[in-house]
Amino acid sequence: MSVANSDPTTAENEYLLQQAQYFLSSEPTQSLRILNEELALPKLTKKQQIQWYLLNTRAVIVTNQLNKGYSSLEQLFLLNEHPYFYEKLPTILSMTGVWLRKSSYLSDAEATFTCALKQPSSLNQQMSLKVSLAIIARQQTNYIRAKALYREAYQIAEKLKNERALATIANNLGVLALDNNKLRQANGYFRKALAGHQLQAKKPGHINAGINLLFVFLLQKQFINYQRLYDPIAKLVESVPDQPKRTYLLWVNSGYQAAQGKLISQQLRAQLKTEFEQLESKGLKRLIYKHLAPTLNIVLNLPAQQASKTFNAPWFEQVKLCNW
Repeated sequence: MSVANSDPTTAENEYLLQQAQYFLSSEPTQSLRILNEELALPKLTKKQQIQWYLLNTRAVIVTNQLNKGYSSLEQLFLLNEHPYFYEKLPTILSMTGVWLRKSSYLSDAEATFTCALKQPSSLNQQMSLKVSLAIIARQQTNYIRAKALYREAYQIAEKLKNERALATIANNLGVLALDNNKLRQANGYFRKALAGHQLQAKKPGHINAGINLLFVFLLQKQFINYQRLYDPIAKLVESVPDQPKRTYLLWVNSGYQAAQGKLISQQLRAQLKTEFEQLESKGLKRLIYKHLAPTLNIVLNLPAQQASKTFNAPWFEQVKLCNW
């Protein structure tokens, strides 16, 4: 008989943790509500506490409450002698790396992902870690390294026959091609990504690849292709509460309207400028600044490349040593 079966409280907590896990990708705010309102940390077993901190950190990352991630990670690493911690080590390191990257600790994030790759891990985890390292390489404008890492991840996805990952990586390769003004190459990657996400019925990926492809159609002056794709993508964007995607689509479609000779009002220009400031993706900001702002006669301030900060915390020393 398992502990969960012998103890009703443990079993109930197990169920609530599973519920929090279930909502993580679709409704992360619901995950946070379950974790913080329905579960009492002191009443959890040590293994469940590790699960709680893992889920809580992931949920605050997804909901962009990065300042709340630090204490969760600190508490998680205090449990580092528990067998379950070692069992989940690649996942813990991967998540720590994502938090560090999103908090602009790029070098420390890279070291964390590299350490995670040294641990015994599944092919899925290795693929995910290579994608994470590629994202950092792109942020550092090291496009050759980023492309090599994405291709390694793509090969693993092919081995796993993971269609969703193949579509996501194809989209990322398309973005790299767009960064380097290789429009034909970007077009091919985005088409592949769009087809893959449509098959998987994955709305966020479908939207990303769709807007990216519209952007390339606009830059290539493939206006008939643009017109065919615009309506279905616009309807999808309207169906999700994702302001950055709406802003991205508004910029691209304003560029299209201008290319068709339509007058862009001062009011729309002001809206585009305000919404640009609120975008978090530095890569997307660079692309809008380069390709769309000049055609719309909008003067933007592109923030200077921030120097990578260094992360210091007692618990992070063990990660830097990578001696598990």
